[in-house]
Amino acid sequence: MGSGAFIAIVGPSGAGKDTLIAHARAALGEEGRFLFARRMVTRPANAFEDHDTIDEESFEAGHASGRFALSWRAHGLGYALPSSIVETLASGTHVICNLSRAVLPLARSRFGRVVVIEITAPPEVLAARLEGRGRESRASIEERLTREAAKSFELRADLVIVNDRPVAETGGRLVAFLAALATESVSETASP
Repeated sequence: MGSGAFIAIVGPSGAGKDTLIAHARAALGEEGRFLFARRMVTRPANAFEDHDTIDEESFEAGHASGRFALSWRAHGLGYALPSSIVETLASGTHVICNLSRAVLPLARSRFGRVVVIEITAPPEVLAARLEGRGRESRASIEERLTREAAKSFELRADLVIVNDRPVAETGGRLVAFLAALATESVSETASP
């Protein structure tokens, strides 16, 4: 069996990455072809981000020792993926993860096949979603969106989803893409 793809779901805060990942998990999670990896984050759990909490000391120790499959810092927080995903990929299972765009070069250097799915939304939609979280002031949100617009990332996305329509529609696009990817992988391993 061939290696699975590391599927990086990337995009700005407020784009709805976790919402679309949850939609895909509900549709595809029981099939066994995908693992929806949970990030470890040095922030307490909340309703807007699906993750496991890790304390700062454990993150630093794991980051320094290379104990994680990937680890990075963003927005003053530590993020990590468990080392077990390396074995999962080797078994042929596709691993799906909400990933920081800045970490894509590291992911591409660590995993054999990286598929990038960019989730985005118009600035006014991002602003409304960020405001709804209640973690930042309106001025901080506007500053974040201005910084976001100025950033340049080398994404080379395999799929771009503008998430400004109902989840059934945008999530359906994601599910269809992932299902096709899994079918493609099965076809490749079945070829003589």
